Amino acid sequence: MKRRWWNVVRMRARSIARGEALDHELDRELRFHLERQIEENLERGMTLAEAQWAARRSLDGVTSIREACRDMRRTEPLENLKRDLRYAFRSLARTPGFTAVIVLTLTLAIGANSAIFSVINGVMLKPLPYPDPNRLMRVFSSTSVYPKFPLNPWDLRDFRERNQSFAGIAAFTRRDVQLSEGDQPEMLTAIRVTAAYFAVLGVKPARGRDFNQQDEIAGNSTSVIISDRVWRRRFASDREILGRKILLDAQAFTVVGVMPPGAAHPGNDYHPIAHGETVDAWLPFTYSGNSNQRGSHYLNGIARLKPGITPAQAVTDLNRIAAQIRQQYGLSRTWNALVIPLRQEVVGKTERLLVVLLGAVGAVLLIACVNAANLLMARSSSRQREMAIRAAMGAGQSRLLRQLMTESLVIAIAGGCGGAAVAFGGVKALVALLPGDFPRAQTIHVDPLVFAFTLVIALATGILFGLAPSWQASRADPQLALRESSRGSTSSRGQLHLRGALVIGEIALATALLIGAGLMLRSFVNLLRSDPGFRPEHVLTATVSLPAVEYKDGPDIARFYDELVTRLEAIPGVQAAGAGTDIPWTGYNDNTSFDLEGHPHDPNHQVHARYHGATPDYFRALGIPLVGGRFFDRRDDKTSTQVVLINQSLARKAWPNEDAVGKRISFNTPPQWITVVGVVGDVKDTPSSDAAEPAFWWPEQQVQPTFAMSIVVRGDASEGVLLDAVRQEVHRLNRSLALSDIRMMEQVADASVATPRFSLFLVGLFASLALTLAAIGMYGVVAYSVSQRTHEFGLRMALGARPLDVQRMVLGGGLRLAIAGVGCGVLCALALTRVLRTLLFGVSAADPGVFSAVGAVAIVIACLACYIPARRATGSDPLTALRCD
Repeated sequence: MKRRWWNVVRMRARSIARGEALDHELDRELRFHLERQIEENLERGMTLAEAQWAARRSLDGVTSIREACRDMRRTEPLENLKRDLRYAFRSLARTPGFTAVIVLTLTLAIGANSAIFSVINGVMLKPLPYPDPNRLMRVFSSTSVYPKFPLNPWDLRDFRERNQSFAGIAAFTRRDVQLSEGDQPEMLTAIRVTAAYFAVLGVKPARGRDFNQQDEIAGNSTSVIISDRVWRRRFASDREILGRKILLDAQAFTVVGVMPPGAAHPGNDYHPIAHGETVDAWLPFTYSGNSNQRGSHYLNGIARLKPGITPAQAVTDLNRIAAQIRQQYGLSRTWNALVIPLRQEVVGKTERLLVVLLGAVGAVLLIACVNAANLLMARSSSRQREMAIRAAMGAGQSRLLRQLMTESLVIAIAGGCGGAAVAFGGVKALVALLPGDFPRAQTIHVDPLVFAFTLVIALATGILFGLAPSWQASRADPQLALRESSRGSTSSRGQLHLRGALVIGEIALATALLIGAGLMLRSFVNLLRSDPGFRPEHVLTATVSLPAVEYKDGPDIARFYDELVTRLEAIPGVQAAGAGTDIPWTGYNDNTSFDLEGHPHDPNHQVHARYHGATPDYFRALGIPLVGGRFFDRRDDKTSTQVVLINQSLARKAWPNEDAVGKRISFNTPPQWITVVGVVGDVKDTPSSDAAEPAFWWPEQQVQPTFAMSIVVRGDASEGVLLDAVRQEVHRLNRSLALSDIRMMEQVADASVATPRFSLFLVGLFASLALTLAAIGMYGVVAYSVSQRTHEFGLRMALGARPLDVQRMVLGGGLRLAIAGVGCGVLCALALTRVLRTLLFGVSAADPGVFSAVGAVAIVIACLACYIPARRATGSDPLTALRCD
């Protein structure tokens, strides 16, 4: 009986080896059981014959095959997983070089993606640090000339009282103050805020009270709320701080509140303060003056929508109120309302940059996946005999596919773990490289969401790069297992075509990335070569703010700055010194309108320009050239004819094809004419601006000077020596004054190009990595193709082919792949570089020079990657090549 039973087993086993169909349930169970036993025996190092014999012996003593199969099924899922993982680890351990290369490639790609995702998560995905932040809006005035402009205080008050769409409306404006506590005066970054400002944001002081509408009344403005940072650093966390008098701009203020740590400023692009914990003190805004005067716009509005109200409904509501205001006060100018979500205002143009970076690093990941797939396909070709034997012993295609996909996922998870480690270091490096004004930089770090992203991307990567090779390998012909004389294996034509297509794809992605990097490089070079309109070398700048209680009127302020400039010019080594309301490239954008002599007055069609104030040598100190007329001089005071300087842009706009010197403008009705005495060179608001805005300068002696002015000193001395000398001269005039915003103009110029430099560095880095991976992929495909064609090359050389002919053949095949990849990459770039348009300066998104140069570079590098395999194809003796497997 037992002998007959074993005969049945042997017959079924032979049927399995021949690949015959088995449709009997008992046969299927027998096949599964024998397959797993043979797999385990092969893993223990047995030969195929020993594994088969031991598998049969394992059935000895079992009373029923069905009983054995039932026992197997009880533990089948877990045992299968353990077996697949164990076999995957052993298989990968036998090829450590292959495993290291593929894991390292994936580590870099996944790590780069996780690092960029950390930035995107911190800047774009994390909610703003306020309750229900989606209801927070920024509110602006808008006209055809100024699409986004600050609010008039009286308009804000009417909006607050009459609107039906907002739970609250508030506003703020910058007013830095000097803290005179202790021996060292310090400038504090401060803002004036209307009542309910903190309520709109949804925050409140940790100690003390908020401002109320009583604080908005003129004369009640001596309250202050300080930040937790200032409370701890300057007041040693004094618990009796509430009610304490402190000196701000030489005036006593009462501390009524202390904000909690992390109280975030919502951001301001009018007098820039970065979003985040950047404000040191909050002062109450007070209403004063005539409510009929609605021409001055300087408040930054912020509001919280009522539940269920959309921004579009809020705009309609505010425009209704604006129409009522125009009718009530007989205003001729048409101001409309503009409502923008706070998140959009905070993120701003950074969103486009982050999308570009995500696309670049995603392309690198795709190229890494293609490289991994090519490596796995090359490896699967060498495992065809193994797969064929497993198939001959009964393993179905799904079984082989599962095992191979397990190996791919093990590789991907290993790359994901390495990528998580790379992400930690990468995020720290990115934060260190970020421009100083990058929004929400303090929220960028690796958190659980980033880890989840890394895990998901690792699993997706494993499936993506493992599916095609696993599918190809799992279709191995079982008949190969019976060919005892088979000493090698070759890839099918379909495999070679698939690998070639993958290489074309990665070259295309790398080319598109390189074109993007080339455009950004060209843009950055244009930015650096563009004329800034001034000479930033060897110029020290700093801000001085005079307290209003000590300098009560314009003449006092003017005398102080005149004397300070005179003292600064007397410092040894100083070539020129001056003072102005601002310095270039720092975000100043105050505007006003005026009439031209000889043109009819029309409030809706006046000339608009940036306005500034300056002392006579301000322009010489900054190196702004005089184009026509003269600079200011000390004769331009209160007793002389009122004059202004204008830039070339305003001259072209107001008096095209005419000499602007001697022309007159007026800011009043009836007109009070002011003479243009000189034209200076254009200075753009930022280096990347398309053109300089029209602008003019008043002499600081003829207008009401501002309390805070920027001093500029051009000298030959080092920064430290020059700064010490400037600080001494300021203290000789007033020991209680502090300098702030101390910078060299070269630092200002460098900071102005920080964002383009950052984006260029990252896109260039990813493009270089992509090109390197594409070259490696090209090398791998060509090298493998050469190894598979050894017999062919040997035969050709034996028949008289020269080594140069063989090299040309190999290089020609690689060149065809490279040209196809570059062509596809150029087409992709033409479609995708439109996203870069807002990040470029002085270069078209379809610049032919960049496209042709990048295409040539990509083809040359691809050919270099093919050169070593081409040399190897001719490196052996033809007779030896013919005897190779």
